Amino acid sequence: MKVIIKTNFPFDVQNIGFSSHGELVITLSSEGENPKNSYVYEAEFGESSATTRPLVTLLEQVSNYITKANIKEKTKSSYHLMMKHLENYGDCNLEDITTEYIQNFITYLEKQGLQRGTVRLYFQKLACVLNDAYKNELFDERILRRVKRPKREQSKKSFLTERELKRLFSTAMPEKYDNMKNMFLFSCSTGLRFSDVANLQWKNVKTHNKHLFLEYHQQKTNTNEVLPLCAQAENLLRSLKRSGSKVFANEFSQNINKFLKRWCKAAKIRKKVSFHTARHSFCVMLLTYDVSIYTVQQLMCHSDIDTTKIYADITNKTKNRAVKKLPLFDNFDAKRA
Repeated sequence: MKVIIKTNFPFDVQNIGFSSHGELVITLSSEGENPKNSYVYEAEFGESSATTRPLVTLLEQVSNYITKANIKEKTKSSYHLMMKHLENYGDCNLEDITTEYIQNFITYLEKQGLQRGTVRLYFQKLACVLNDAYKNELFDERILRRVKRPKREQSKKSFLTERELKRLFSTAMPEKYDNMKNMFLFSCSTGLRFSDVANLQWKNVKTHNKHLFLEYHQQKTNTNEVLPLCAQAENLLRSLKRSGSKVFANEFSQNINKFLKRWCKAAKIRKKVSFHTARHSFCVMLLTYDVSIYTVQQLMCHSDIDTTKIYADITNKTKNRAVKKLPLFDNFDAKRA
C-alpha cells in the first residue's frame, strides 16, 4: 500500500499513525511554520493528492462555536467560564478526545467544589460544542453518548396541597386583586409559567368539540405548544370578560409575589410561595392522581424526564408520610382474624 501526498510547500514528517476514529493521520511541519501548527492529511490511496485541514483543539472549537452560533450574551458567559476550567484541566485536539477525557473533565469540575447544577450546565455547553463538531465531521458523537452524565441537583420544590389550594381560593381578598388571583388559579390548573400566563392572548384559546384548549408560544423554550385544559381552567376562561387582546390584564403583575405572600398569610398557609409554586402544585397533583409520568412530562413541557422525576419523588415521600399517619387498631390479633 502506497500513500502519495502532494503539497505546495516543503515539509518534514513528524508522525504517522491512526486517530481514535481509525483515520490515517500524518503530522507534518514545514519550514517557517510555527512548531505548534500541525496538519492532518486525509490521505487517499493511489495517485490523487491528499486534502489538508488544520488540527483543531477543543478550546478552539468552543471559541469558534461561540462566534458562529446564535447565542445570547448571558449564555456566552457560561461558555467562557467553562473554557477557563477546560484550560486548567488540559486542552486536547478534537481528534484525540475520548470518553475517558470527557468523564475525567466532569470529575475535575466536581472536585473544584462546583455545585451539581453548575457541573451539569458546563457539561451541556460542552455537549453543544461537540455535537456541532460532529455535524462538521470533526468529532465522533459515539464518544459523547458513552459519557455518564452528571446527575441533576435535587432542589426542593415548594408546592401547595389540594387542601391548601382550596383554603387559599376560599380566602377573600380585595376585589382589586382578582386578576392576580385568576392568574395564579389558571397556572395551578395548567402548569403554565408566569411569562406564558402573562402573555396569553384570546387568539391562543381554541375550541374543539365544545372544549377549550391552548395553542401558544412558550416563552422559555421558544417553542409552539398545544395544551388541553381541565374543567377548572375552562370555567375560569369562560368567566372572564374580554377587554383587549390579552386574557389577563397584568399591569400589576410585577407585585404578584408580594400579593401571594399576603394571601397565604390570610389563609394561614405557612409556606414560602411564589407564582412558580402554582406550576409545581399542578405537577404534584397530576402525579398524586396517578397520571403517567410520561404524560406529565408532556403536559409540563419538560425536555428531560429527570426533571419530572423530581416531582415523582416528592409525591412518593408525601404518600409515605400519609401512610405513617394511619392509626393502629388496639387489641387486634392478626392470627385470630
